[in-house]
Amino acid sequence: MSCRNIDTIEPNQQTSQDTECVQDYDPEVDYFPDKSIVQVALGFQVEYHKNYKIVTVKQPWEDATQNLEYVLVQCGTPSPTNYPNATVVEIPVNRVIAMSTTYLPHIEKLNQLETLVGVGDRRLIYSELIREKIIAGEVKEVGDLQQDNEVVLGLQPDVILSYRLEDSESSGLELLESLGMNVVLDAAHLEASPLGRAEWLKFTALLFNEEAKANEEFTAIAQRYEALKKVVKNVSERPVILSGSPFQGVWHVPGGQGFFAQLFRDANVDYPWQETPQRLSLPLDFEGVLAMAKSTDFWINVNQDWQSKEDILKEDPRYELFDATLSGEVYAANARRATDGGNDFWEGGVTNPDIILADLIKIFHPELLPEHELYYYRQLQ
Repeated sequence: MSCRNIDTIEPNQQTSQDTECVQDYDPEVDYFPDKSIVQVALGFQVEYHKNYKIVTVKQPWEDATQNLEYVLVQCGTPSPTNYPNATVVEIPVNRVIAMSTTYLPHIEKLNQLETLVGVGDRRLIYSELIREKIIAGEVKEVGDLQQDNEVVLGLQPDVILSYRLEDSESSGLELLESLGMNVVLDAAHLEASPLGRAEWLKFTALLFNEEAKANEEFTAIAQRYEALKKVVKNVSERPVILSGSPFQGVWHVPGGQGFFAQLFRDANVDYPWQETPQRLSLPLDFEGVLAMAKSTDFWINVNQDWQSKEDILKEDPRYELFDATLSGEVYAANARRATDGGNDFWEGGVTNPDIILADLIKIFHPELLPEHELYYYRQLQ
């Protein structure tokens, strides 16, 4: 890690912008005057000490039985010795590899794009600025980590940001850790609350000592989101909606305790599976979905490759059995999509649930947001 020295700082006089490498360590100084308090997210917590932070990721993947612990140590200060099972990372980090597109809006919002040196697959990225950096050679593609470990080692990252879906999942992360790479896993994808998922911006900010910026950004997001909930709180008519479409013969509808189901509740609509206990999706067959949702008013989050009603029926003529198809109330979250596939709904949308909620209100209750234009969604004609 390339650390930049700063002068000795008196207690309580340091700013987040000044938090780089310490030249003359003083054990009495609080090197983190700006602190994050986790308000909504359930998957992580942070404990501050004078020169280091203890960050705990709870249930880092769906069937995980143990938490992960990270010790983030201010550059130029000593590391604690009483956390033998933790990953120790010197901060602020200067070289970052992001293996998921969900980290990219964090890095952009925190004004840390100059630290990004590697990404997974450019085809999944929507951000035009980051795509330009890849083309210019300023950011490298590292693939799925199983094939391009040499590229990763050559980039000399301070940290690799990644995630894990299940305990049995294999990846190249273990090998990289054995080679001395700092791998930091988040669990934002397991948050059931849209605001909880967005609050993982604060988790990423801990690596850069950008708590003040993250707090400001998240507060604004949360205020906008809560204001939109109030707009639809007392609607008299609640449309019934269907979400998702089959993939390889299986229709994965959102579970009632998950991210999308919460968005649907906040948009004040009826969703046939809203009382199911699952946090992740429910795998169903076509007939099972048709029995529950044939007469729904709207059909959203359909296949992102569909561009028109013609595409819907070309894939399966039976889709015309749904009332929403006949009425033309079908919406795909593909309004912001790069030519080779990167979809901003799964990138910036994770950090901007307020915009997603505004889109849903515009679709389901258009009279309540007459000035709003759909941002992530588009109606299939």
